[in-house]
Amino acid sequence: MPIRQIHIFDDDPAAALITQRGLQTLLGDRFSVVVDPTPNAAWLACASGNVDLLIVDPSPHTGGVMSLVRAVRAFRPYIPVLILTAYDTPGLRAKMRDLGVERYVAKPIELRELLPIVSTSLAAESPAAPGGMSLASLSLSGPTGK
Repeated sequence: MPIRQIHIFDDDPAAALITQRGLQTLLGDRFSVVVDPTPNAAWLACASGNVDLLIVDPSPHTGGVMSLVRAVRAFRPYIPVLILTAYDTPGLRAKMRDLGVERYVAKPIELRELLPIVSTSLAAESPAAPGGMSLASLSLSGPTGK
């Protein structure tokens, strides 16, 4: 059985590392939990078809996260997206709901409480990715690369 891939983007490297190490320990070697350094890196992983779950923290300082979520929902809708945020607001919840995100968790949360949410998210995904063109060349940035 192939190793399942979970990717995390959080603009707080310490928070991303804590989530990554905690989930990796709890899930074991059947999973690979990876921290992506940028929203674009997370998108490239999703576009290549190697992601079973995407966990993101849309902070007010990282505008690329909305584009990331929008791109995943539009081009890779079978990849479950879990919002895990320290910036919980009614407005953010509404934006995520409008983008089709169904799994939303406010920090702080114990990793043992997060585990069943992650498991449910992984179980809810569609079994197979549709065929078609590769989207790995698409970028979340505009045509100028910015």
